[in-house]
Amino acid sequence: MRITEIEINNFRAFYGKHTISLGKDGKNLMVYGENGSGKSSFFLALKSFFEASMRNVDLRGFENIFIPESQKDTAYLQFKIKQNERSSSETVIKVDVVNNTITGNDKLLIADANKIKGFFDYKSLLRTHLVDTDDVNIFQLLIQEILSEQENRFTNKTLGKEWREIIYDSHELKQGQWVVKSIKEKIDNFNKGLKEKLQSIEDDTNIFIQRFGYSIKIKLSFDGVEYYGRRDIRNQNVGIKIDFFSKPIPKHQHFLNEAKLSALAISLYLATIKSNPSEGVLKILVLDDLLIGLDMSNRLPLLDILKEFFQDEYQIIMTTYDKIWFELVNNYFGITKWNYLDIYSKKLLDDDFEMPIIKQNTDYIEKAQFYLDEKDYKASAVYVRSEFEKLVNNFCDKNNLFVKYKIKSKELKSDDFWNAIKLQTTIDEVLISEVETCRGTVMNPFSHHDLNKPTFEAELIKAIAVVKKLKTPSFRKDGTKTFEQLQNKIEDLENKIQEKEDTIQQIRSGKAISQED
Repeated sequence: MRITEIEINNFRAFYGKHTISLGKDGKNLMVYGENGSGKSSFFLALKSFFEASMRNVDLRGFENIFIPESQKDTAYLQFKIKQNERSSSETVIKVDVVNNTITGNDKLLIADANKIKGFFDYKSLLRTHLVDTDDVNIFQLLIQEILSEQENRFTNKTLGKEWREIIYDSHELKQGQWVVKSIKEKIDNFNKGLKEKLQSIEDDTNIFIQRFGYSIKIKLSFDGVEYYGRRDIRNQNVGIKIDFFSKPIPKHQHFLNEAKLSALAISLYLATIKSNPSEGVLKILVLDDLLIGLDMSNRLPLLDILKEFFQDEYQIIMTTYDKIWFELVNNYFGITKWNYLDIYSKKLLDDDFEMPIIKQNTDYIEKAQFYLDEKDYKASAVYVRSEFEKLVNNFCDKNNLFVKYKIKSKELKSDDFWNAIKLQTTIDEVLISEVETCRGTVMNPFSHHDLNKPTFEAELIKAIAVVKKLKTPSFRKDGTKTFEQLQNKIEDLENKIQEKEDTIQQIRSGKAISQED
């Protein structure tokens, strides 16, 4: 079950109607937007829509303040949801200022999705590791926030609702025999349900933390809450015990550095999301600027985790104001299962207010085609070259090819990656020849001074077609050469070099004889 379209009308920064397509099968989404562009309004729109299945949301309070009087009370959020890839129909669910909540069967669908709590900010978990107290306690955070809507298998009630009932009952003035018995039964069921959840979370957290490359093992300790009398519920504690290289760390928040604490918090956060066993429902994971604040060593492992454990089962929506990491996610995941959007602010008039503009982010080769059609040959050539550089770089990385070493990685050029591909793979010789031709013309920046020559447009058309071949599965899955093949290739090159040296020596000898004569 996937979201295929999001429509936002007169909500917060979004003046007028804005439509975001996620494709007919409901792709994952990566959104880039600078601060103040409307990215936060987009995140709040998603959050408000799902919360509308649990309570009334005041869309009138979120309505854009610049709309004319005639458009007052027109704010709405509308989602199209497809049951599965084979389904030909979509469910349209709308929340507006008149109906501030979702009703009917649609309410159950969105309420189930809301139970996952994919909107939770991992930094709240990180803050629990940065406290001054000796022990870290995440009980309240789990019960009131992350796990509050997840069901207890033993009661079919949510853990949050069970806990509220326990607290309410414990405040009763008369704590008679039947009241005490009821409270203890509820506590017993609550403890069993929470312990089962914590075991699942602990297991997944340890799997995730290993992906970050840290020798850290986590243990979630929960002895169970106990009733001691009116308003006296004790042991409200979920502790975190850490082994670092198999050695217990009593106060891990004072021992581990920020990079390890961040990795730990994210692993724990994602494990709590994954702990919801719901089957066949809409599973949404919204990560707002999750990459920001992570050091370089933690970002790629995070993408590995999302790809392996969440990309297919959950519909992921990520936002960022870091353009570099927006491009990295684009390069890492590609476009098969992901859509990419730019959100930027623009004034309609010089003295007007700013409003978000949503632009579908296309890859470089599509931009190259666009500028070719617009007769802007220089821009087209730049994007062709950029796409080629990106493709060969990613190909070498994904196929573990050996690339010429340089102390400063920024000094690596597309030549280094392309030569590695030619030498170490079984890429078609015809394709190599076509690429080499284009690299001497369109993909050579020194050729761009003569853009008006009649052949340049034809060369651009050819270059775009060639680079598109490099994007096809047949190229991306091209086999790497065996050691024996590499040895033969090296010997062949060495023989050619020797032949050239012999020829040069003969020429020199001939010249020497002629001089003597």
